[in-house]
Amino acid sequence: MDTTNIVTRPGPVAMIDALNDTFGKHAGKRASHAKGFCARGEFLPSPDAAQLVDGPLFRAEALAATLRFSVGGGNPGVSDKSRSVRGMAVRVSHGEQDWDLVLLSEPVFFAATPESFVSFLAARVADPLTRKPDPAKIAAHNAQFPDGTRQPALLAAHGAPASYATTPYFSNNAFTFKSATGAVQTARIVVQPLAGTRYLSDEDEIAYPDAFLEEELALRTHAAAVEFDVMAQLPAEGDSLTDPSQPWLGAGMVKLGRLRVTGIAAHGACDGLVFVPVNLPAGIGASEDPILLARAAAYAVSLKRRTI
Repeated sequence: MDTTNIVTRPGPVAMIDALNDTFGKHAGKRASHAKGFCARGEFLPSPDAAQLVDGPLFRAEALAATLRFSVGGGNPGVSDKSRSVRGMAVRVSHGEQDWDLVLLSEPVFFAATPESFVSFLAARVADPLTRKPDPAKIAAHNAQFPDGTRQPALLAAHGAPASYATTPYFSNNAFTFKSATGAVQTARIVVQPLAGTRYLSDEDEIAYPDAFLEEELALRTHAAAVEFDVMAQLPAEGDSLTDPSQPWLGAGMVKLGRLRVTGIAAHGACDGLVFVPVNLPAGIGASEDPILLARAAAYAVSLKRRTI
């Protein structure tokens, strides 16, 4: 058999090694989104969801939700003012079915494939002398993998999020939705904050402490629930169904439900959970996105390393 054109993609161990090499290993912490905290809430399915997806989870009235908010990267001591992505992971349960949403605060991922993922991180390993990434290595990565330029450009275009309650969140990956008629539609998930979007100003970045996001959300939820609309974004013609680094033009939204964050959970309440984006309820399936399909095995490697 001719194996000349067979591409061997980095496996889950290589992906977690890349994160550890870039951010270091931190006992008991996730390899990615190491800094974070748990919250509690509920998900209220929308009647509109029936036009896109059929499943028991979406026929319920209200379901408990476990959430984790986080700052991107593998450094548990990173500043809340860093211009990196923010994460919101959600688990909604109905009987024996779970729906895990793994969401980022930018509409694109930093890599289209596991190869690009590993290369992106390798280019950002700090030089021992300067303690900073080598710009030449980043330029070389970008030349080979242009997909690695899109998310950093978006992050540089605005300040850090002012609150977990005032940033939108995106699945980046696409999923398939099957309706009661058997129709299958591909869509991405977009979670829109009802409080609107707000980023830190230059003055805020100077004045705010390095840790403010958890207390800020605690104060908000003490006064009232923080709410988001969970939407399925339909693709426009030409939108990639398998490349999470590509932004979508989109062709409309279907409301799947309302997510309400009602309070901060006890410290460590969700530390043992692994939110896996292919942990899906009836009616939703995974697309052929190679990043999406690689994530479950990589998360399992990360979990094992932080529990031994």
